[in-house]
Amino acid sequence: MTGDGGHGGRLQVLIVDDDAGTAASVAELVRLLGHEPLVADSGARGLEIAQGRSIDVALLDIEMPGMDGHEVAKRLLLLRRQAVYIAAITGRGSEDDMQRSVTAGFIEHIVKPCTMKVLSRVLSRAGDHLGRVRNSLQPH
Repeated sequence: MTGDGGHGGRLQVLIVDDDAGTAASVAELVRLLGHEPLVADSGARGLEIAQGRSIDVALLDIEMPGMDGHEVAKRLLLLRRQAVYIAAITGRGSEDDMQRSVTAGFIEHIVKPCTMKVLSRVLSRAGDHLGRVRNSLQPH
């Protein structure tokens, strides 16, 4: 596996965070890693973006006003027309927080601050995971 999710190395990465500075920082890391960041400042806006285009990975803040990251994850899983790899990026890292993320459909739980090294590993795993899932859906 190449870790590219079948997109020639370039993943479409939706970043949803109500903190503009955090969203911009994560978007820049995504860009530096060779992927395309799509930024939303709210859960509702993130879902609008996801409905309008194909996304491979969703990096969601958990604590946001209005619709929190858990609800965004659940709705993404309901509306997706294809596989999507969902990861939480949050300041909360207790066992209970991580379990809530798993229950909501997150595959990964990243505690802020998110470093390039951590994000690189997550996006590599996401690409590998998406490649396997999409290959399993292909007629053989």
